[in-house]
Amino acid sequence: MKQQNHFQRLGLSEQTEAGPVKLAYFRLAKQYHPDTLPQGAPPELEKLKAEIFAYIGDAYRTLTDDKSRANYLEELKSGGAGNEVDVQSILMAEELFQKSCILVKARKFPEAVKMLDEAIKLNAEEAEFYAWRGYARFFTAADKKAAQPEAFREIQNAIKRNERCAPAHYFLGVIAKLCGDATSALKHFKRTVELQPDHIDAMREIRMATQKK
Repeated sequence: MKQQNHFQRLGLSEQTEAGPVKLAYFRLAKQYHPDTLPQGAPPELEKLKAEIFAYIGDAYRTLTDDKSRANYLEELKSGGAGNEVDVQSILMAEELFQKSCILVKARKFPEAVKMLDEAIKLNAEEAEFYAWRGYARFFTAADKKAAQPEAFREIQNAIKRNERCAPAHYFLGVIAKLCGDATSALKHFKRTVELQPDHIDAMREIRMATQKK
């Protein structure tokens, strides 16, 4: 994989559009995600799976974002495309990100923000990191109304980096709902499901909003 380009890593041709890229990524992610290892698996196998997962994740992020994809195709044409990936930094950032998600779900928001700060230092290109940090920062604030604009700015930054970042749209929906803007919240939840049809939380929010009407 070290010698392959992003398309090759996902088993795709350079003409492949964003939709099949997403399908290829999810298929490979199910196979190579470090969490799929059984308990007691050798550390060498865990490291190998983590490296492969980092490669396919980098390929997915690049090829599903229109701007990044166009730039990458230009690099391929010129023969200078980036196989030079700092895998170690990506792996460390991904590990910090996974831990921060657990902290957010445990409502340990300040700790999550610090961990996401470190993840972004290691891999500043990952849109999802900014989405989760903006969301966590919102919940660290005592005054949620006052915190909303800054949280929105950071999550919108994630969307600018990758418009198809489903968690970012979902987080915008949650924050809008908590701040009393049900119309915007519903719009964001619907966009989340458009991007990720199996997003259970967004589907539940849409169902609840529909029942209230």
